[in-house]
Amino acid sequence: MANKYLINAIKGDTKSITLCNKKLDDVPSLLCKITTVEHLELKNNRLKSLPSELCALQGITSINLGNNEFEEIPSVVGSFYYLRIFHIFNNKLKVLNGAVLHGLPNCVIFNANNNQVGAIPCEIGEMVNLRILCLEKNYIEQIPAELVKCLELTELHLGNNRIKELPKEIGNLSSLKKLFLYKNDLEFIPEDMGNCTSLEVLDVSCNYINMFPSSLSKCQLTELYYDENPLLQRLPVKSQRANDIFFLKELCARSILKSFKDRTSPLRAQCLNRPDVLLILKDAKKCDFCDKSYLFSWLECVKFVPVKTLLRYPNKSGTVPIKICLCSYDCFYSDGHEYFAVSYPSVGDE
Repeated sequence: MANKYLINAIKGDTKSITLCNKKLDDVPSLLCKITTVEHLELKNNRLKSLPSELCALQGITSINLGNNEFEEIPSVVGSFYYLRIFHIFNNKLKVLNGAVLHGLPNCVIFNANNNQVGAIPCEIGEMVNLRILCLEKNYIEQIPAELVKCLELTELHLGNNRIKELPKEIGNLSSLKKLFLYKNDLEFIPEDMGNCTSLEVLDVSCNYINMFPSSLSKCQLTELYYDENPLLQRLPVKSQRANDIFFLKELCARSILKSFKDRTSPLRAQCLNRPDVLLILKDAKKCDFCDKSYLFSWLECVKFVPVKTLLRYPNKSGTVPIKICLCSYDCFYSDGHEYFAVSYPSVGDE
């Protein structure tokens, strides 16, 4: 039946071939002769491999291999230079072959949802035209820093994995609009997330997050999902006033950082000629209260803000905890803010 369909396709110079739901175990050899094909639909079969002869289809721009039995991406896929849309969802993939990804620089949509993939290879960064990446329901534990080279990325679907942290470089994805990270093992969101200024939808439901970064307000969020996270609660606890005790390294760093504000400072001039010093100082941050710079020592606090202040189109009620960093206890005990110290229950406390 499939061969009869393909014979007619050969005669008509067909650009689109659909062989879905045919219970195919192998791709018919006739398919390799239809070099005019641009769109190939092979979903809902029993395929485990593709023949290397399929490389003759050099004009192909979209392939759907969803709902089959592939354990790896067929190597021939890496020869489709003009491929823009690739679906291989709901298979048995355990790895994403980096060599194949290397051959797909023009791919715009890559969908490998619902597989058994354990890692994203660094070659993902070579897919520079990628706009939508779907890897939900896999076993991924880490996001490679190379992913941020995909500067055209607008949607990133990584829900239902085992991801424990996000690379701070994620802030480089300035075109990202939708980020789905529900059902992972995240404990925090990096401050650099605020650099994703185009971000509209963020889903971090069902993780282990206790507060959000203050930079989140820089995003263009219209939707924020955070249910089933152990968010900090505003509960009173007893505490004693503490004094600041800084190590010599911190005191020196703060003195140098202060000198940088004075362009006539001799100390500033000396430091500008010391790459090793500048490398250390690049990690300096500013106090959220007094705006002074610090390096190694700070006090982690929290403030509770209405959810609607984080959303471009407010449609949620309630408050969420936002992470605040202060440079000293003096700032914490100053008037004029509503910051709270963070207290975690001791082991055995209820």
